[in-house]
Amino acid sequence: MKKILVLYYSRTGFTRTIARQVARACNADLEPIEGVKGRTHAVGYVRSAIEAALHLDTPIRRAKHIPSDYDIVVIGTPIWFWNVASPVRTYVKRHRRQFKRVAFFCTYGGSGQDKVLSDLAALCGRPAVATMAVADAEVAAELYHDRLSKFASALKGSGRLRRRPRRVERAFSKSPIGL
Repeated sequence: MKKILVLYYSRTGFTRTIARQVARACNADLEPIEGVKGRTHAVGYVRSAIEAALHLDTPIRRAKHIPSDYDIVVIGTPIWFWNVASPVRTYVKRHRRQFKRVAFFCTYGGSGQDKVLSDLAALCGRPAVATMAVADAEVAAELYHDRLSKFASALKGSGRLRRRPRRVERAFSKSPIGL
């Protein structure tokens, strides 16, 4: 069985909800990425938007788990101002050399999910084995379970040896010259 770590940052709770569900579905370890600065109220929201828009790092607390101990590291982020949340960006920059394989998910209130998932792959320096994007409204209404199940299956099944397809001989009767 693969050893999986689910990391996430959540300001409002939507990303935390999905992270917990992914960890439960994959029997994975779960760790929040914790910022040093508070992000509540209007000031925290504005700081979050500015850091995300300008791709700034932010102070975060030391991680408890070591990513290199895991076969797959799943990274979850909310979308802030069409970008990766700054605490997630900081964590990835700090630990990306320790990732063997990665998977990503994001939660969003508006748009930007394809860009953010692509940005995470670029930040990590490797493609994801699986990705998932869930709207905040879907989290609130619990309308994400089918997607979550497919995402978890992809995580648990990634890296399996795939059988090569059998070689198929061409039928000569279909040759354009009649051989």
